[in-house]
Amino acid sequence: MGTKVIHVSDISGREGTGEELGRLVVHQHPDFHQGPITLDVLPEEIKTLEVATQLVVLEYFAPGARRGERLTVTLDDFTRLAPEGTDMKALLFQALIDQQGTRSARSSRGPEAAARAVSPRRAKVDYGTMEHAGEPHRGRITETEKRLVRDNLDEINARLRAQGLREIDPGEDSMRDRYGL
Repeated sequence: MGTKVIHVSDISGREGTGEELGRLVVHQHPDFHQGPITLDVLPEEIKTLEVATQLVVLEYFAPGARRGERLTVTLDDFTRLAPEGTDMKALLFQALIDQQGTRSARSSRGPEAAARAVSPRRAKVDYGTMEHAGEPHRGRITETEKRLVRDNLDEINARLRAQGLREIDPGEDSMRDRYGL
């Protein structure tokens, strides 16, 4: 008694010899997080797939959202966002100039601020002062910083907003716990 092995494509179900079938390994898929999934395929079945060689990775923050949604799109799709007759590269270049102007304006506040902006290692910051209270940091939140944030929340949020940093939302559990709001 013998055994006959029939090879079929996982996509179409069409038969093929072991030499005709290739493997398609899906390493990342938004609906399957289990890890690589391997499919047996015939070469003509994947001919229509377009290789996306130029990708743009974006993060979109919906109005009022605290977290962004990460998107990976083709360069062509991203470029089509610009109005007709407008060059997307020119839009990006102008935004870059505007951002750098904002950064240099911030760093011109004094020699200490300029040193922090240029230096890869940030000088020790006292978050227990009105100048820095509420800024994101990894260290322990002192009672002084908590009190400053509680007593001056609107002023501190205005400063954080002007610096382009996240604001303190008393409605968010982690913020409420962190600052004792």
